[in-house]
Amino acid sequence: MILEVSNLSKKFGGLQVLGDVSFQMLKGEICGLIGPNGAGKTTLFNIITGIYSPSAGTIHFKGESILGLRPDQICRRGVARTFQMVRIFPTMTALENVLTGAIYGGKGRGGKAINEALDCLELFNLSAVKDVVSANLTYSDRKLVEIARAVASRPALVLLDEPLSGLNPAETEKIMAVIRTIRDTRGISMIWIEHKTDAIFNLCDRVVVLDYGEKIAEGCPQEVAANRKVVEAYIGEPLVA
Repeated sequence: MILEVSNLSKKFGGLQVLGDVSFQMLKGEICGLIGPNGAGKTTLFNIITGIYSPSAGTIHFKGESILGLRPDQICRRGVARTFQMVRIFPTMTALENVLTGAIYGGKGRGGKAINEALDCLELFNLSAVKDVVSANLTYSDRKLVEIARAVASRPALVLLDEPLSGLNPAETEKIMAVIRTIRDTRGISMIWIEHKTDAIFNLCDRVVVLDYGEKIAEGCPQEVAANRKVVEAYIGEPLVA
């Protein structure tokens, strides 16, 4: 077991954003995290990565609690993430961006860090743009650079926050291929927030569904896609009996 989230809750004042959420992650697993806007998905990511503290519950990564640790400490333990709105350094090149992951997360130095960054750029077919200032990259390449930076930190778990948002079908296929590559070549576990549920159901091993901060379903994609509560949460009406 690589990640165990148990009875996790989060309140902002009187607003309950997450309530008693529990799930587990296996090594090498891709777990989809879906739900309507405002369901608490990104809040869950922010708690796992130390940006927020939970109101209740526990999180264990590789068998040890990570509650109370700073985001940089959690990253160094092997948890990396991307963001819904791409957060890379716009004045730095693609290589320099990925190098920050290799240095600060992967604890690399000198040639070792540079080689790790170059390997990640090659893995994601970004070698041709390694010296391009990130502000001048295409939107899809900026997303790839952010994922490559996360992978360069040598994580055991990567949290992907809507990597397909704003992409056309060809770009979507490119990012999905990258997600497969990360799992197949690096053995990295992933939790993937996405509103394109067809992509989630096609690629994930397991899916967790949140609605109004509570887990309403969990299982293999086929089970979740047929779940009555999931259909109601997304389209507002039950499946035809």
